[in-house]
Amino acid sequence: MYSFKINSHVSFPLEGLDLRPFLAKESISKVTNYDLLSVICHHGTAGSGHYIAYCQNMINGQWYEFDDQYVTEVHETVVQNAEAYVLFYRKSSEEAVRERQKVVSLATLKEPGLLQFYISREWLNKFNTFTEPGPISNHTFLCSHGGIPPNKYHYIDDLVVILPQNVWEYLYNRFGGGPAVNHLYVCSVCQVEIEALAKRRKMEIDTFIKLNKAFQAEECPSVIFCISMQWFREWEAFVKGKDNGESGGDPGLGGGGGQ
Repeated sequence: MYSFKINSHVSFPLEGLDLRPFLAKESISKVTNYDLLSVICHHGTAGSGHYIAYCQNMINGQWYEFDDQYVTEVHETVVQNAEAYVLFYRKSSEEAVRERQKVVSLATLKEPGLLQFYISREWLNKFNTFTEPGPISNHTFLCSHGGIPPNKYHYIDDLVVILPQNVWEYLYNRFGGGPAVNHLYVCSVCQVEIEALAKRRKMEIDTFIKLNKAFQAEECPSVIFCISMQWFREWEAFVKGKDNGESGGDPGLGGGGGQ
């Protein structure tokens, strides 16, 4: 395959790249302005060469050049005149910045409240980095019954962030979603299901071992049945607990044929 490198200079803005004209008609995004975050430059031919990168520190707005182990502070004009190979933009929204500042100010008020709320750490990370984080989704740490799945409870602190009542109410009124969580508990329904599943797995594998030993002891079995090897592997993963464990991993429900 023949390849070549285009050496024509491409101009690009550091701020205010409006992509509204290129949005799909069904797009619901309200933010269409983007600011430059990083640039990758390639020096050399299409077959070989050297890469350097320019990245902006989002805290102080300063640009830096990354060239192997060397990091150098550069002026933004250096970035703007670079021969860009790849451009990285991020959505820009003053409203999103104001919302983050509002949350910080509410959190520092330390207003006395009778309740504290738990929110998904994953969603809160979206709020801190995305201009449009979408509705709050606490289902990253909740089961369908509203409790904590037993297999997640031992690391629940990694999945949630505690918020004071005023911060939760602000975020909930602004973004919706949920559900609201002010108490963490292990789901008893899921626990019963897990115990029943473990019991079933043990029963099935014990039965298989018993029947297989009896079959191996027969010198000339009169009847031999065939079974799909794909289904058997799925069943083996199920009884050994190597499936995903979320839905039970029942091979009889997963489409594996030849039971």
